[in-house]
Amino acid sequence: MSDLISIIVPVYGVEKYLRQCVESVLAQTYSCWELILVDDGSTDGSPLICDEYAAADQRITVVHQENGGLSFARNSGLARAKGCMVTFLDADDTVHPEYLRILHDLLLGHNADVSCVSFTTDGAFDVNHAQVRCYDGKSFTNAMLYQKFGNLTHSAWGKLYRREILPESPFTIGIGYEDLDALYRIFPGLTKVVTTSAGLYFYRQNPHSYLHTFNARRADVLDVTDRIAEFFSKSGAYPSPELYKGARDRRMSAHFNIFCLMSINGHYDTRLENRCWNVIKKERICSVINPEVRFKNKAGAILSFFGRRAVAFFARFVYR
Repeated sequence: MSDLISIIVPVYGVEKYLRQCVESVLAQTYSCWELILVDDGSTDGSPLICDEYAAADQRITVVHQENGGLSFARNSGLARAKGCMVTFLDADDTVHPEYLRILHDLLLGHNADVSCVSFTTDGAFDVNHAQVRCYDGKSFTNAMLYQKFGNLTHSAWGKLYRREILPESPFTIGIGYEDLDALYRIFPGLTKVVTTSAGLYFYRQNPHSYLHTFNARRADVLDVTDRIAEFFSKSGAYPSPELYKGARDRRMSAHFNIFCLMSINGHYDTRLENRCWNVIKKERICSVINPEVRFKNKAGAILSFFGRRAVAFFARFVYR
């Protein structure tokens, strides 16, 4: 169907929020959609909730599978999608009633490959005075690498994709930062990406903020940003001097962040700490002299010249 939107929702251990998520889809003013709930081996009451909604609305399909992680669940949902447009929604999040309609109208009205909305973390949606901007794929990727979008993120959710631009299995299984890992390969070659500042996606933050904690999966961002830098380098799959500069800054930012998180969380791993510090030393001059780099990254790069202890001391105040 030419106007069908496939909504893919991975479900795992979200019994507390799943009904709110599905109800926000049912409340959409745009009605030509299918909802694919991928039960990724949940052990709580989520599978029964999925089945309940599927029995009540023929537009809702449930996939029950053994646990394989977020990437596996999204890929499974995508393989079953019938729509010519696709959006991803996390099961503990909700969307504004106009979410699909606005994304659809932006995508078709601007003849774009992807349309994007902003997100909110307090549940207060904002559709007023929204600004719409268009990018080619390369400039969008550049802004994403420099982290200039504010409430527009590198996350897979909050976006509507034409089905044909997505690879068969875009998400790498078994890693963290799977969204960033997928999108840097998808966006550079796109013709047009359209964005709106309207806050139509409610991203529910974990009270034990992932942003301020450290675990082994968190360190996956180091591998991901290493691959991004290689991808855009002269010897990479998509050589681009412009994007390579942004990739180097994103790599610097990731390694600086992990170094700081290890420091404030008392995680001692000399090998990982040295890996981060070596990249910081390698990339910091590039970040300092690059006019595209945001102030926060420049400040971190400059601070690193005072040594590891200075960075660790700084982290205690900024990352708390």
